[in-house]
Amino acid sequence: MRRRTRIRLRRALARLARMPRIEREIALWMMEFSRMLQSGVDVRLAAATLRSSGAYVGGVLSEAVLEQVERGQPLVEAFSVWIREMDWMSLAAAERAGVFAEGMERVAARTMDRVRWRQALVKQLTYPLILLCGTYGLFGFMMVAVLPTLQKLAALTPGAAAHRGLTPTTIAGACLLILTAALLMVTVAHLVKSRWPSAPIRPPFDRLIRRIRTERLADQLASQLEAGIGAWDAVAWIAGRRGGLGRHMREVHERLRQGTSLFEAFASVGHVLDPLFLTLVEVGEITGEVADRLREGQRIMQLDVAHRLESIAQMAEPIAVGVMGLVVGVLVYSLMVPMYQAIARLS
Repeated sequence: MRRRTRIRLRRALARLARMPRIEREIALWMMEFSRMLQSGVDVRLAAATLRSSGAYVGGVLSEAVLEQVERGQPLVEAFSVWIREMDWMSLAAAERAGVFAEGMERVAARTMDRVRWRQALVKQLTYPLILLCGTYGLFGFMMVAVLPTLQKLAALTPGAAAHRGLTPTTIAGACLLILTAALLMVTVAHLVKSRWPSAPIRPPFDRLIRRIRTERLADQLASQLEAGIGAWDAVAWIAGRRGGLGRHMREVHERLRQGTSLFEAFASVGHVLDPLFLTLVEVGEITGEVADRLREGQRIMQLDVAHRLESIAQMAEPIAVGVMGLVVGVLVYSLMVPMYQAIARLS
């Protein structure tokens, strides 16, 4: 019973640590802790100092570090719940190599970069999504709450005539239906392409999604190679993950097991990767700096993805405003015309 409770608690803390605000606090605590260690401050004193800072997350991390010190166990176990598995592996490798403080500083910097990037993406896509959801909500409210009442009122009015042909409400519903069908078709096309990469279809934004996945792959590989983990172990870890590129990474891992080079192994699944990634892997193998090349490529792809999403958001805003204006206009027309007709009949 206690074991199940601990497992559930660890899972809850892991979900909590994925929240941007909590993840940012963890990164700031790790940055301060690593800098204190690099300055020669004792581990106990550094943890006690940060524990008294008042932040809840910092206090929990400090307590976990002090508990590991008292037990004489590796410090990295104190962060197993609070950071990503990829970062934890990098931190464990850094502690084994005797550069724990430097490794923690790198992990904290990467975490801060991820948080900033995610916040920028959310900021760019929030406004168009709010407009689109507002349009659906307004249409549903008018169809469920307003228009039935007006139809009953018009039916009770002497001389009421039934609408013939296309009504404004039908036009608005058809516009939203077309938009919904287009969004569903795009989603289904991406699902089919991810399940069967050789399918003869090219979904919209396929190149953007491929670059996003490749950017994550480059970040994971570079992080583990920088920590001293071998390419074989790094690819094996990614291959064991569910979803994303895990299925293709198992093929890469099998190629590496057969003795092929890193570039040749990744080239076998090049149809799901960005071409820039393959070029950087090839150059890195020639120069012996695969981790540095992948890190540079990851930053380039990250900036490119942010720029593309910003462009998409700028195009989506006027489209969403136009659709919302069309729906609101025809619904207002549908609302006002029956009212004026009813008043005219009564007078």
